Amino acid sequence: MQVRIISRETIKPSSPTPSHLKTLKFSLFDQIAPKSYIPTILFYPTNDGLLINHAQISTQLKKSLSEALTRFYPLSGREKDQFSIQCNDEGASYSEALVDYNVSDFLDPPKINLLSQLLPCHCQPWVTCQDRASAVCLAIQVNVFNCGGIAIGVCVLHTIADGITVSAFLKSWATIARGANDQQLFRPDFTTASTLFPPRDLLSLTCSNRLLVAWKKEAISVTRRFVFDANAIVTLKAKAEGEYVSNPTRYESLAALIWKCLIGASMKISGLARPSLLEHAVDIRRRMGQPLSADSMGNVIIVANAVYDPAETNIILRDLATIVRQSIEEVNGDFMRTLQGDEGFLLISGYAEMIAEMLQKEEPESFGFTNWCNFGLNEVDFGWGKPLWVGASGGDNLSFVNCVLFKDMECGKGTEAWVTLEEKEMAAFENDPDLLAYAFPNPSVSRP
Repeated sequence: MQVRIISRETIKPSSPTPSHLKTLKFSLFDQIAPKSYIPTILFYPTNDGLLINHAQISTQLKKSLSEALTRFYPLSGREKDQFSIQCNDEGASYSEALVDYNVSDFLDPPKINLLSQLLPCHCQPWVTCQDRASAVCLAIQVNVFNCGGIAIGVCVLHTIADGITVSAFLKSWATIARGANDQQLFRPDFTTASTLFPPRDLLSLTCSNRLLVAWKKEAISVTRRFVFDANAIVTLKAKAEGEYVSNPTRYESLAALIWKCLIGASMKISGLARPSLLEHAVDIRRRMGQPLSADSMGNVIIVANAVYDPAETNIILRDLATIVRQSIEEVNGDFMRTLQGDEGFLLISGYAEMIAEMLQKEEPESFGFTNWCNFGLNEVDFGWGKPLWVGASGGDNLSFVNCVLFKDMECGKGTEAWVTLEEKEMAAFENDPDLLAYAFPNPSVSRP
């Protein structure tokens, strides 16, 4: 597949950011987020088989993006220091490319190893961004295929956005592109989270690099996509149900299965039953309640930790599902309120020290899980219909490893699990019989 960039430009907000919003403080959770880009790629077909006027679409996308940036003004800024972002309207990177391929061929099956070519070429998703002072916060690449189909590749700097923020931006951009009036548009709130959880001097906190341990390891990785249809999920939920977990959720069931298979892969390679640390990002908007709301943007998430100890727990699905549920239930409104102010910061610091000590003493295998289900990405319609499919990034490349991403399939057909591991670990993981009993691997990965 050949991807040829035909244009590059900078898109700035349609209206300047007001002076009182020029400097936006990070929240504590922004500060400890991975310093990398969140990738998303939305694939669209030709319009009912007719040739799309790509010049008209290009104009429509750029104009609506400029208007969306006025509302999501931090995406046009640049990081000022460890405490804030300068919302100076420098703009987002926007490029267009021609792809010597057809969308239908690309998606049958999805060519995971080629996805990164459809993302802005100067952004490396899931790799630590070193030059953050000059790095763009938002980069977009609009890819036009031979057949007339389109793939919109988007990279958002994680420092200022979590997955829900990215989803809100994409839906707002699409809504504007469809010609919605001002009353129909989303009104993002970028200030409440940093007011409740103000930034701190993390340079003096020696354990700050342990707050997100699973995402800290970078290595040459491979990514595989596993599909769980509705029937498989129903069966899996029944298997995950136990004395302490009645009616397990889709996430609890899937997370328990994937974690079980990851633990098994680690045991195959090392020959040892090692402790395992599962870190999963938990949305705190609905768990904390007011003054946070669904409009709160930024990194409004906290990492919940689930620990498997082979000396205390059997590797069975219901036990792991119990550990997953308990770790998530600990993130409630009362807990989040204890994290506000100086005492909350000391609590987080002490917890990070505890995790760091455990890592040093017990050397557990650590994994990072994130859940994009129910984000509505399959509904992002710029005016020519909903996406055929939504992807992230893949291929053999330098990336954060030991990561798992869950996302909805189109039209409620099921759930996808994107697993990123080093090659040796992947070989052991993808052949696990328990995994293959429920999942349909990407056809590029054969069943044993």
